[in-house]
Amino acid sequence: MNNKPRVLIVGPVCNISGYSEHARTLLDSFVEMQDVFDVYVQDTQWAAATHSLKYYNKYKNLINKTNNLFQSRVDQEGRVNIAGLFDCTYQVRPPNEFQQMSENDIGVTAALETTFAPPEWVSKCNLMKNILVVSEHAKKNLKKTKDQNGVGISTPITVIPFGYDSTVEKVDIYKDMEITTEFNFLTVLQLAPRKNFENMLKWFVEEFKDNDKVGLVVKAHMQNNSTLDFHSSKTIIKGLLDTISPNRKCKIYFVHGNFSEQEMASLYNPEYIDCYVTTTHGEGFGIPIFNAACNKIPVIATNWSGHLDFLRAPVKSKTGKVKLQSHFLKVDYKLDKVQSQHIMPGLIVEGCEWAYPDETSFKKNLRFISNNKGSFLEEAHSLSTHLLDKYDIEKIKQKYKEFHQEHMGTIKTKTYNDISELDTL
Repeated sequence: MNNKPRVLIVGPVCNISGYSEHARTLLDSFVEMQDVFDVYVQDTQWAAATHSLKYYNKYKNLINKTNNLFQSRVDQEGRVNIAGLFDCTYQVRPPNEFQQMSENDIGVTAALETTFAPPEWVSKCNLMKNILVVSEHAKKNLKKTKDQNGVGISTPITVIPFGYDSTVEKVDIYKDMEITTEFNFLTVLQLAPRKNFENMLKWFVEEFKDNDKVGLVVKAHMQNNSTLDFHSSKTIIKGLLDTISPNRKCKIYFVHGNFSEQEMASLYNPEYIDCYVTTTHGEGFGIPIFNAACNKIPVIATNWSGHLDFLRAPVKSKTGKVKLQSHFLKVDYKLDKVQSQHIMPGLIVEGCEWAYPDETSFKKNLRFISNNKGSFLEEAHSLSTHLLDKYDIEKIKQKYKEFHQEHMGTIKTKTYNDISELDTL
C-alpha cells in the first residue's frame, strides 16, 4: 500500500522547446522528492518541436510507469478513466489547454507575451488551484484578462522563473564555423511573427552593409530541427537578405540543427559573441536572452515584457538606497495592437497589444556597442554575477520544492495500491 501523494506532471518533457525546459525543471524538482511524492509523467508534444531521445531515456521509467497506470484504467471503449487517480496534477501548457484532472490542479505556463490573454483563458485558469508563471510580466497581464462578462482570473498566480545550470559542460561549437568577422552578434529564435526577425535582420544589414568586420550568427528554425526545416529556414533568410542588400559586406552565419544541451549552452560564448540582439514584440521570459546575459554577453533588447525581470538588477546608490537598474541596451518601443496576420486563435486575439521596437533606437544601440563594447562590459559582468546567484538552477528547483510542500500540505492524501498491483488489473 502507498499513502504518498500521487502527482501527475503533464507536459512536453521530451521535446526541444522553451515549454519543455520549463517542464523538465518542474519534473526534476519532483524527481528529487520521490521519497515524499509518488510521481507520474504524461509526456505531451509541443507543436511540431523535435522529440529528444536523450530526454526520453532520462524519464522513460516514469513515463512507462504512468502508461501502465493509465492502461489499468482503460474501459471497454478504449477510454482512460482518471477520476480519483491523482491527488494533484501539474499541467505545463498554454492556459487554453488547462483541464480539470484532479481535485487539485496546478497550471504551469509561460502565459503570454501580449497585454492581455484571450477571454476563454479566464474559465480555464479558474479551474486551477494555482497558476505558476515565469515572470512578473506574465502574472500582471494574466491578471488584466477578462472574459466577455468582465470576470477576471481569481486563481492565485505565483512566479517561479527559469533557472540557469552553470554545471553544463561547454564545447567549442564555433571552431569549425569559419567565423571570419571581428565583431559578432548572436540571435536565437523561431522564425515566427512574434520574434520580429524580418525587421531585425533588415535593420542590422542596413546598419552594417558596408562593414566587413561585423557578423550576425542566427540560430533559427521554423518548427523543429529537421532537414526539411533547415532548407525552409535557409530559403527564407536568404530571400530576405537578397531583398535587403544582395551586395552587403557584413556576414550572416546561419546555424540550424538538433543541438545537444552542451552545444546550445556553448552558443553563448563571449570569446566569439560580442553582443546578443533581439527586436522581439514580447516574451513570457526569453530564454536565449537570459542565457546570453548569464554568460556576460551584452544584450540589446526591446525594453518591454518578460525579459525585464532578469535584465534589471538591484544596485545601491551612494546613499545606500537599493533600486532596480537596467543592465542592457534598451530599444525604445511603442505599444500597439497586434496585426491581423499575428492573430493565433486561443493564444493571441484581436485587440491585444505588444511592443513595436523603434528602428532608430535599435540601430543606435548596434552602432554604440560595436564601437564601445569595452565601456559596457562592466554592466554585463555585473548582471551575470547577479543572475548566476539568483537564478541558479538548484535555487529555482528549491522554489518549486517549497511550493510543492506548501501546496500538498493542504491536501488530504488517499491510500493507493502499489503500481505493481495495478499492473495486474
